[in-house]
Amino acid sequence: MFFLISISIESQNNEINKDTIHSNELDEVVVTATRTKRQLSSLPMPVTLISKKQISQTGATRLKDILEEQTGIIVVSDFGTSEGVQLQGMDAAYTLILIDGLPIIGRSSGNIDLNRISVNTIKQIEIVKGPSSSLYGSEALGGVINIITENPKRNKTKGNLSYMTRFGAKEELDINTDFTHRKDNLTIIGSVNLNSSKGFDLSPGEGTVTAYPYKNTTGNLRVSYDFSDKISLITSGRFFSEKINDISGDALRDDYNVFGKITHNLTKNTHIDYSFYGTRFKTESVFNNELSVFDQTLYRPELKIQSKLGKHSFIAGIGANFDALERTFFSGKENYNSQYVFGQYDINLTNKLNLILGARFDNFNKFKSAFSPKISTSFTFNKWLTAKGSVGFGYKVPDFRQLFFNFRNTSSGYVVFGTQVLQELYGDLPEVEVLNSELKPESSIGYNLGFQLKPIKRLKIDVNFFRNDIKDLINTFVVSTSFSDLPGISVFSYENRNNVYTQGIEFDVKYRLNDNINFSIGYQFLDTGDKEEEAQINAGEIFIRREVSSPSEVLSISDYYGLANRSRHIANAKIFYTNYKHNFSANIRTLYKSKYALFDTNNSQGIIDVFDDFVASNILVNAAVKKTIYGFIDVQFGIDNLFNETGDDNTEVFQNNDNVLQLGRTLYGRIQFKI
Repeated sequence: MFFLISISIESQNNEINKDTIHSNELDEVVVTATRTKRQLSSLPMPVTLISKKQISQTGATRLKDILEEQTGIIVVSDFGTSEGVQLQGMDAAYTLILIDGLPIIGRSSGNIDLNRISVNTIKQIEIVKGPSSSLYGSEALGGVINIITENPKRNKTKGNLSYMTRFGAKEELDINTDFTHRKDNLTIIGSVNLNSSKGFDLSPGEGTVTAYPYKNTTGNLRVSYDFSDKISLITSGRFFSEKINDISGDALRDDYNVFGKITHNLTKNTHIDYSFYGTRFKTESVFNNELSVFDQTLYRPELKIQSKLGKHSFIAGIGANFDALERTFFSGKENYNSQYVFGQYDINLTNKLNLILGARFDNFNKFKSAFSPKISTSFTFNKWLTAKGSVGFGYKVPDFRQLFFNFRNTSSGYVVFGTQVLQELYGDLPEVEVLNSELKPESSIGYNLGFQLKPIKRLKIDVNFFRNDIKDLINTFVVSTSFSDLPGISVFSYENRNNVYTQGIEFDVKYRLNDNINFSIGYQFLDTGDKEEEAQINAGEIFIRREVSSPSEVLSISDYYGLANRSRHIANAKIFYTNYKHNFSANIRTLYKSKYALFDTNNSQGIIDVFDDFVASNILVNAAVKKTIYGFIDVQFGIDNLFNETGDDNTEVFQNNDNVLQLGRTLYGRIQFKI
């Protein structure tokens, strides 16, 4: 085994709050996987649900903190400090991030910065693994992470005020206040979060810092009103504003969105949603002593109808996306427009067999149209065994950068051109003329086969086998020609080239030892590869040197490692203890991540093999305790990286590389007042 936790806790025989225990045993309801309310255990595809209680117990303040502790999820730094989420080994650019079903925009090198998203008003987080383009379109090729916010159902007014500070390896201050009010037909939900850091450096002496000082503010407001049993209205707004004091000066980031939805209940089981969503993400920073601006907007009107007739459920929708980006390294504002229609049919063929058929069609102004079907099914053999399977098609259109980028860093010896910019500037050169300026959307077929077992009371085991075949992967490549106006400069652009795959198995085991103690373990094995690279190796075309002084030899397929920035093994073990009589809880969470390669280090034509330099594996242990005082004050203390894993083994191999493991022990304390 990769880790061992041994904890002895004396079980209690005190009286338990029966309502609390009963609520813990209820099957959770999720909405992301089918865009309808479904019980988690009944879904025929792999879904992870993170509850508000879990988030609170771990002391998380940002989305990144809680995601990196989940089975089958890896938070990676793909480009500098830009962190993203890998699902089933798929790049972070292929994971769609939503808040209440609405997309977050503003990707940096394909990644959504997870630290932009506060967890202060989150009710639960739903993670759907595998292609989900049949419901959500582009960017859902690898999966969907949907953040569901609070929505009270009963007449009540409540609020929270919390103060948290982190110190040690990382410094952070987090102040949060939120309130909910429901009275008859009116519901108001609001929150404000202030988060800041003086910055910190986990690897001093390298000429860079791990994190620069920053201050940000997040605000949310949602108002809903039921005009009658037939008509209801929801309006909401969210903003995020941040100032980062980096080495070049102040960098500014602003994120705004507004949403409105009218729901018309035609009958008891049929309703129509008319909605409009608008969002803007803008950054201003200094690059090479010049102001750099990134300004993206997205507007989306949508109409959706949902109906349930006995064992049959239907959902269908039609909408449009108006996406625009104005950027310093573009010649002007560029626009992506698309129209889409989707539908889904959900039927219980028998009491044991459920079938879901879904599909979506997208029409684009700059690309070929895309059709995304998906089929999912589950069969319950008996009370303790259920089989689940799904096959789905996913896609992702090229982003603005890959078409329109005109980035020049000649002082560092390179430039990057989007495909259309390269053709416009140098299309008369024979080497450029043969290149295709029209990138094709990346596409994938994903397969999932899983089993849910409940062999004994209080024990639940989920096992899932997966495979994703991705074609037309967009890669960066060096244009093989000389440019008279760019002497000695490497010119990079983009092309559809590789066909890659990711496959593996993951399992989750959850066991409630008694009313006080919950234990879980999770594990994922991941195997990845590039089919063209494997063909080259099998043909004997790839040569390597095991060491600098070693003779050259043909690379064997058994020594091929796969795709960069992927760990073959990740695992976690968690134990949560709750003392209901004394309002006290404690937990320990252990996380393991095996070694991974950042890039080819032994000149084997960009191919990762077992003789390359790897970022070392690591084990993190996090712990937290929480106590409720007087019924309305929560006091929490925690330690992240209890045994002070530093990653020093990597600094000699990967000098001056911000992507390597940089860790250190962090302590935190929080006090929360509940009204």
